[in-house]
Amino acid sequence: MATKLGLTPSGISGLDEIIGGGLPKGSVIMVSGGTGSGKSIFASQFLYNGITKFKESGFYISFDERKKSMYKNLAKFGWNFSAYESQKKFVFIEYPIHEAKEFLAQENTLFNLIVELEIERLVIDPITPLTMLYEDEHQKRQEMMKLVDTLRSWGTTTILVSEQKGKDDSTGIEPLCDGVIRLNEVEQKGYSIQTLQVVKMRGAEITKKPVPYKIGQNGIKLYPNVYFF
Repeated sequence: MATKLGLTPSGISGLDEIIGGGLPKGSVIMVSGGTGSGKSIFASQFLYNGITKFKESGFYISFDERKKSMYKNLAKFGWNFSAYESQKKFVFIEYPIHEAKEFLAQENTLFNLIVELEIERLVIDPITPLTMLYEDEHQKRQEMMKLVDTLRSWGTTTILVSEQKGKDDSTGIEPLCDGVIRLNEVEQKGYSIQTLQVVKMRGAEITKKPVPYKIGQNGIKLYPNVYFF
């Protein structure tokens, strides 16, 4: 499948259409939303499409769900991450929340793994435990700036998953990212509709209006030509 130079296509139906063809290669993108909005599905689909459609290896770092549970939940979409892990096209590393500091201490080891396996797509899910390491807001911002710079230096196209409560960014990382995508739920004529909104995307002409999406048997699908407002 042909890709535009300098872009990492998500392969998610309808998404690349509204962001100019894909995510900027090597960028750090925040994907936020409430509980049950499909954030982890979005991130997993991005990685799985990378492996199966674009021959790009993926790396999933989880501070929440265990690998066995994650693989089981994603198998319902037909995504066999275990098979690609055995082929060294995919890596899953889990850190219990109380071991978030271990991630920071192992940055060099993780980078060496990325280089060794030629990984091009990375997900950190969720990013929140890393922000909770710092009580002082100024220190948190400084450390998060360092983290985002480090992730950019790795050269991967990175998705940071964040639990969003209300409209505020509790992590403080959104302004530091190259792109921000929000998964929301709105009430329209008595129905609850899931929507995706691209808040910003560095260097891309984007559609900022909320776009409805559904989570089906093949994962997330956007409907950019459906107007409901």
